[in-house]
Amino acid sequence: MFVLISQRDVPAEKGANRDALEQDYVSYYAKFGITLIPVSNNSENIEEYFKLPIYGLILSGGNNVNPKLYNQESKYPSDFSVNRDNTEKKLLELAIKKKLPVLCECRGSQFMNVFFNGSLIQNINDEIGTNHVAVAHKIRIIDEKVSSFLGKTETIVNSFHKQGFTKEQLSKKLESFAIAEDGIIEGIYHPEYPIAGILWHPERSGCDEELNKRLIQAFIKGELFWKK
Repeated sequence: MFVLISQRDVPAEKGANRDALEQDYVSYYAKFGITLIPVSNNSENIEEYFKLPIYGLILSGGNNVNPKLYNQESKYPSDFSVNRDNTEKKLLELAIKKKLPVLCECRGSQFMNVFFNGSLIQNINDEIGTNHVAVAHKIRIIDEKVSSFLGKTETIVNSFHKQGFTKEQLSKKLESFAIAEDGIIEGIYHPEYPIAGILWHPERSGCDEELNKRLIQAFIKGELFWKK
């Protein structure tokens, strides 16, 4: 099974930008029979990727989302990438057009929220007073159908993001299914399109492996948020 995946945009010191995808993504999703096809942030013809026999799309972590996309000025030093934002916008538009399942991770979920006209907290630590970088924390599964499918009402996830959103910033077009104790939303989905996002990283240690397994299997089987 072939799945497209977005990549981190890394500016080089001498001007030659680089795309980067952590190898953990490749090895983790391979366990589920998924072969990832990385999409360059410098691709001019994103449509060409969709001519391949792909099953779906993953929006990966890394980089921040440009605050200008949700009508704010940047309050902090940030590593946002205009090229990456444009690339993921095209990827989502084409995936929706072709009715392909989409899984968003971490930054991918933040971009998903902004794509559907939501906004972000630019720095959770400064604005909420809690840390979501390199920690593990509890989340509650607040959607009964999702908790029934996953077999849990709460669990532990890893966390590697400075940006995030609460109910106040959540797009009116999206629904939340998981939330942290500080009010940061950890899981979202679109009620009409087969698109869902999580703020944690299944491919990294520090979270519920069994719950992640059920989520990824639902993604590839077309169940739960991705039901056909």
